[in-house]
Amino acid sequence: MNRRVHNWIDGFLDYTDNTEPRVSYRKWVAISTIASVLQRKCYLKWGRETFYPNMYIVLVGPPAARKGTAMREGKQFLNAIGVEVSADESSRQKLVQSLKQNAAGEASPDGKGMTHHASITIYSTELTVFLGYESKELLSMLCKWFDCEERYVYDTIQRGREEIPNVWANLLGATTPGQLQVALPEGAVGSGFTSRVVFIFEEDKEKVIIKPDISNEQLALGKELSLDLGDIRSLHGEFMVDDTFEDLYVNWRHTSETQQLFTEPRLDYYIQRRPTHIFKLALIYSAARGDSKIITGEDLSYAINALENAEIKMPNVFAGIGTNPLAGLQIRLLRMLKERGSIEMSELAQVFFNDASQLQLGEAISSIEQMGYVQIDVINKRLHYRGPKEDSK
Repeated sequence: MNRRVHNWIDGFLDYTDNTEPRVSYRKWVAISTIASVLQRKCYLKWGRETFYPNMYIVLVGPPAARKGTAMREGKQFLNAIGVEVSADESSRQKLVQSLKQNAAGEASPDGKGMTHHASITIYSTELTVFLGYESKELLSMLCKWFDCEERYVYDTIQRGREEIPNVWANLLGATTPGQLQVALPEGAVGSGFTSRVVFIFEEDKEKVIIKPDISNEQLALGKELSLDLGDIRSLHGEFMVDDTFEDLYVNWRHTSETQQLFTEPRLDYYIQRRPTHIFKLALIYSAARGDSKIITGEDLSYAINALENAEIKMPNVFAGIGTNPLAGLQIRLLRMLKERGSIEMSELAQVFFNDASQLQLGEAISSIEQMGYVQIDVINKRLHYRGPKEDSK
């Protein structure tokens, strides 16, 4: 069937152009939206491995960054074609129940095959509320679901041990860096849940839209996108790769193995999962483009570009997460100074009166001065920002 929009992701960006969230937020919402309709019925085999188009995507930024606005646009398309998503706040037991209820057997479009799967999309504008406080059992379950195990076995009080075959979970969430720090236990940062997540970090909204009107052209585009998303939903079965994909992937893999991508040690395990994210993204980009179920080098190039752009700011997500009790204070200081350029010491004391003692504030200032990010003007009693912008995003 012929698509009405050349590329669903690009079309979604055009449709949401007159909104305040940054392009990165809107792009990854589009990616998650496509994943939500592909479910476990689509897959890619690569040697002994099988990849499914589920992703854990978390938008991170301050409350005013318009994370929820970006997510709302994607959810409207899912609602329009009848794709159910999980409740914004849920317990582990309710999630398991939802997954069981979503178990389905779907025939392929040609009627020659049947796919049995239990697929769920988790849509949470307040991810830390959804996760709860250091909920290790829930995080462990989400890790297993991300890996699309053929058998998910769990214990119940009344019925004993039960299992769900062919699980698949897709997650789109939003949070602030501070909330993430509170919600995640230390063991989940790095090797566990967070290594499976693509974090999209932004400091602020892209622009101010006084009245977010939608033009007639955008209305028409929205209808076409909804129809195309229905076509994407009908895709079923194995995706294949062409020679251009294999050539580019081999080059990218060799290059990525020799790069030191991050200095943030908590991203070490994420780095090991980069190929997994790339395969999933390439499949999604292929589905966004057309119904051929052929993943090309161009699809892979889009996937690599999307992931590498997200990774530029990803270390900022973990700023302040750790054992240093002053880390959060230091990050807030740097962000304020970067925005203002300089500030009087007396004003700083007033701003952080409820957050830190005079001794703690002095220690935080001394620490960021030693790192070279600020300069203390002793005579005028001012603090001047001089650090590189990328270090305090």
